[in-house]
Amino acid sequence: MNVRYSRRALSQLASVHEYLAARNLAAADNVTASIRSTVARLREMPLLGKATDEADVHVIIEPEYLYRVFYRVEAQRVFVIRMLHGRQS
Repeated sequence: MNVRYSRRALSQLASVHEYLAARNLAAADNVTASIRSTVARLREMPLLGKATDEADVHVIIEPEYLYRVFYRVEAQRVFVIRMLHGRQS
């Protein structure tokens, strides 16, 4: 199954990296790699995340840094809608 990121999700991922890179580039790389790795798991198990209150939207939690990745399964692809840190709403 293919994975596609919305512009919003890509922007959020870039913002996370930019914010962290200003403080610690290695940490920024680790966090974004972990988020991408979590999303990559959805290729094999697209329904791995939990359903949300929003129709057809699931959420998977990146376990190390607690980012929540919201996504939708569409035909033969996973569409990443947005991502937030566990402390954000």
